[in-house]
Amino acid sequence: MRLSWMTSVLGLALFAVDRFIGTPVTADSMMTLVLAVMGALAWVLLKVRRYNSVAWLLVLFLFGMAASSAYFFGSVRTINIVLILMGQVAAGIFLSRRGLLWTTVCAVALLGLLTWADAAGLLAGSPRFAVSWRNWLSQSASLVGVAAMMSLNRTQVRLAQELHLREATQRLQTQLDRDLGQGRFSRLFRASPTPIFVQSMRTGAILDVNLAFERVLGYTRNQVLNRRDGFLWLHDEAHAAFSRDRRAQQRTGWHAITGIGRNGQQIALQICSERDDGSDDGLRITVLRVPGHTTSAMPTVYAPLEGGPGD
Repeated sequence: MRLSWMTSVLGLALFAVDRFIGTPVTADSMMTLVLAVMGALAWVLLKVRRYNSVAWLLVLFLFGMAASSAYFFGSVRTINIVLILMGQVAAGIFLSRRGLLWTTVCAVALLGLLTWADAAGLLAGSPRFAVSWRNWLSQSASLVGVAAMMSLNRTQVRLAQELHLREATQRLQTQLDRDLGQGRFSRLFRASPTPIFVQSMRTGAILDVNLAFERVLGYTRNQVLNRRDGFLWLHDEAHAAFSRDRRAQQRTGWHAITGIGRNGQQIALQICSERDDGSDDGLRITVLRVPGHTTSAMPTVYAPLEGGPGD
């Protein structure tokens, strides 16, 4: 937006200087007012966030000014033909690859048409090749405009790189925090003296058990992985009450239940279950205790997890 209003001010200033020093008003000298109008329109479009329209506006005005200048000057060798190059730079910075392709095709066609018209004597003016400070000023303004657009492009690239780096750093930190949390859970889970096993909410399959579970029920970890827990209990009224409580609530209270060990022995146990409803596949953590042991509450140890503790 700063570049837009500076362009408007430059166009108005050049027009005012021409009038001050008595330069005759010609169609070619009126191009400075066209430049001012272009800057003002670009500022308005940027104000209403029509960014793509601004790029096409620049290309259209710059190509039009170059063609008009060549026509009224009387030769395609006018210095203002460099405005076509400025339009190319604007297209390359602000438009898509397809936009740049079509702009290049139009630029080549426009330059060819002007060259043919010059050779055929169809241009309106009679060219004068005397130079003055206005020629230097026009060339300098074109160079400054190209430099400003390139500077803006470098700023956009730098900001995009910084944003990408910041997002990548945040993702890495999140992954490190998650891995650290999983490592802590795994150590606590395996070393806990309380029997614990973890199930998939989606399939009900057992994902992991700790050493205390193996000691109490007699099953090894490999014997229970990927199996549902139905074979571990006596399916009586106590088990039915626990199952209803588990389906209805995210966290159950303690229920008396009869477990079935590896050798078929029945084991009096108390059981408590809590589920973590994840977006893809939540976890269910089930804790056991033998009556007479003093486990007052279910330990909440799986908060950092996004997958099974055996992952």
